[in-house]
Amino acid sequence: MNLTKRLSAVAELVPPGAVIADIGTDHGYIPIALCESGRCPKAIASDVVPGPLTAAKEHVRQSGLTAKIECRLGSGLETLQPGEVTGALFCGMGGPLIQNLLRQSPGVVEKLEFLIFQPQSDVPVLRRHIYDMAWHIEDERLVEEDGRLYEIILARPGRADVPPRWLCEIGPCNWARHDELVPRLLAELRQKDERVRTGLLRSQKDQSQRLALLERHINELEELLCQYNSAK
Repeated sequence: MNLTKRLSAVAELVPPGAVIADIGTDHGYIPIALCESGRCPKAIASDVVPGPLTAAKEHVRQSGLTAKIECRLGSGLETLQPGEVTGALFCGMGGPLIQNLLRQSPGVVEKLEFLIFQPQSDVPVLRRHIYDMAWHIEDERLVEEDGRLYEIILARPGRADVPPRWLCEIGPCNWARHDELVPRLLAELRQKDERVRTGLLRSQKDQSQRLALLERHINELEELLCQYNSAK
């Protein structure tokens, strides 16, 4: 199974020998690739939507992996029993949805050895939530695919100091590694601020306080880019 650049980065963060559940599996590509390569002995492909799960079942059958991959219909981690897998993957869904799915199944989360996230939105909030769960970020990846930047996070159980706000935005491992895509991420964060600033300037209400906070954040992003470049 040939994965896209984004999904390949997710698969590379899965520890060898892990039994995984791919939550929101869509067509089942990641479980198939992991079991085909021998990285995972078995896997569970789970989705809340019947159509994609039917497609996943067919792909699993065509790959000859029905003995290793089980497809289950249901929401989030509710398709799992505590201790049934060593790790779970959440790819291609929004950060708030991921947080809700984790909150709905605390007994399953408690028994997991790792979680891998590829959120589509609200990534800084999800990073903070990881630490609020008494977990921590062990590794990260930034991947550019089809002109879009994706953030991938590997989390493990265990308390650690919560990173400051700016590191929750960029990713502590991305920053420590001096990832080459950090400037792209900083640029996207600034563009988002500038869009919000444009909207505030058009408002009929007094937005001076919000504008001041926004300007401060834009200046902070510029300073971080200077720090990044000076460390080259």
